[in-house]
Amino acid sequence: MSRSKPGIGKLLSLMRKMSREVNDQEVCRKLEVLMNSEKDDFTPTLARRVLDLPSDFDPREVPEPYTQYVRHYLYMVRRAEKDGQKLPKKTTARK
Repeated sequence: MSRSKPGIGKLLSLMRKMSREVNDQEVCRKLEVLMNSEKDDFTPTLARRVLDLPSDFDPREVPEPYTQYVRHYLYMVRRAEKDGQKLPKKTTARK
């Protein structure tokens, strides 16, 4: 995982922990490829909002090309809540 893009890296890490279906794994794989090829990241503040308050977050706030991946993350959160599963703990930044 790339350390130069902490916002996307945190999102990808949580998505991998929540993956249950082949489709989830494929989305994570594509996000990792995009993360390594795209030069832009979204801000740490935006990443925190996505990860901390997914039910109140509007995916249109995320810049393209990451919108579809944030939408899939929000779907994974809703699916986990619907199935009564605990959401994985968010990873904290290492010092």
